[in-house]
Amino acid sequence: MTNLGNQVARATKWSVLSELMAKLITPISMMVLARVLTPEAYGAIATTAIVISFAELFTDSGFPKYLIQHNFQSDEEKSESANVAFWTNFSLSLFIWGIIIIFRHQIAIIVGSPELGNAIAVACIAIPITTFSSIQIALFKRDLNFQPLFHARIVGIVTPFLFTIPLAMWLKNYWALIVGTIFYQVVTAIILAINSKWHPRRYYSFGKLKEMLAFCFWIITNDVLTYFTGYIDLFLISQKFDQHKLGIYRTAVSTSTQIIALVSAIVLPVLLPVYSKIQSDHNKLRETMLKIQKYLGIIILPLGFGVFLYSDLVTNLLLGPQWAEAAPIIGLWGILHSFSLLINRNCSNTYIAIGRPKISVLLQTLYAAALIPTIIISSNISFEAVYYTRAFAKGWMIVLNLITIYITIRQSTIKVITNILPELWGCIVMSGAALLLSFLGNNTQWQLVSILICGIVYFATICIFKEDRQALSNIIRYAKQQIQVK
Repeated sequence: MTNLGNQVARATKWSVLSELMAKLITPISMMVLARVLTPEAYGAIATTAIVISFAELFTDSGFPKYLIQHNFQSDEEKSESANVAFWTNFSLSLFIWGIIIIFRHQIAIIVGSPELGNAIAVACIAIPITTFSSIQIALFKRDLNFQPLFHARIVGIVTPFLFTIPLAMWLKNYWALIVGTIFYQVVTAIILAINSKWHPRRYYSFGKLKEMLAFCFWIITNDVLTYFTGYIDLFLISQKFDQHKLGIYRTAVSTSTQIIALVSAIVLPVLLPVYSKIQSDHNKLRETMLKIQKYLGIIILPLGFGVFLYSDLVTNLLLGPQWAEAAPIIGLWGILHSFSLLINRNCSNTYIAIGRPKISVLLQTLYAAALIPTIIISSNISFEAVYYTRAFAKGWMIVLNLITIYITIRQSTIKVITNILPELWGCIVMSGAALLLSFLGNNTQWQLVSILICGIVYFATICIFKEDRQALSNIIRYAKQQIQVK
């Protein structure tokens, strides 16, 4: 195995371990919190997230991606750039947090929750806290050193279970989620600082800042556009509907995303550093993109289809019967999010890796031009129209990326599509099996059995294809190698 291959193996090993831990503990904490707190409490958290995410666009400034992608001439140059990035981020974060505190009540009115001014001010302490983590995380990812990130992730996994849940049982409101999140961010920053070789020192260079901003400007612009396209639905729901609907929508999307992350979270953090290391070799880059898409698709596509087919069961098990309204959103988002990860996320990491973030800006502009008007119109129709519009808009972004990735690195659109055709056939056959099995019963026990049967049907179907048999064999062999990596 090559040196890069060994690095990827080690990085993926720690990603796998963290995700295994997450999947053992996170669903339990989610199930408990969803039964202790109301949708209104989650709606309040969604409101604070709108403000925090917008502020972090400017405090992050795109520096972490620059540190991952840029080819530095020496470790000293990398350290200097990290210092400039840290002090710039930290100064901006304190300034923005101060502005939020002063205008907290006006901001709360703008986002449709006048009573949440103080909650927003407190929750936004996360902005300067995360500054201490973001640069270190970027440097760890650049080096494909995911072991410290595993340790930090474990804290995030156990925090709700050991801290947030008891607090929620005591307070019975959104303050439990806010305080729990702040606690997690503080401890994460401490863990990363302890494990990091780099620590901020008294160094600053406006010349280096200018050099970095030439790249980061386009990252920031893309992030701002992504923010508006990503949060326009939450903003409109908060304006047009109540906190109950907002909580239902945000929790449904989050739940569906977390399920798909069973697999995607293992690999996605590795994409940008891996693609950045082969950025000048487009042949290898194209080959690597297709290979990753194939391996991810084998698991992610049936997972997305499964969430769609069994959305009622998923909602009842993870959230409880009081969240029944979330079921159609969870199902729809699950199937479309799986396609988006395989194409959109893969492509967006490639544009940044080859040093062309302007492409992402262009695509987000075209995406926003179609999404924003249609979702504004849909918000005047009904709550259901909003989430249907939001979900299917991902299809437009997929089309844009398929065209652009061909123009950029000559990645064949036909190859990208045919690369996952066996998995699509497997999902279609699996869906037919699920429909037939539903006629035999619909109680929880039978549905769990039918999921197992559908999984067998899916893998039996894709094994008809030689390439997929080989891919499955490689995945199994690669998993064994992960265990052997010291």
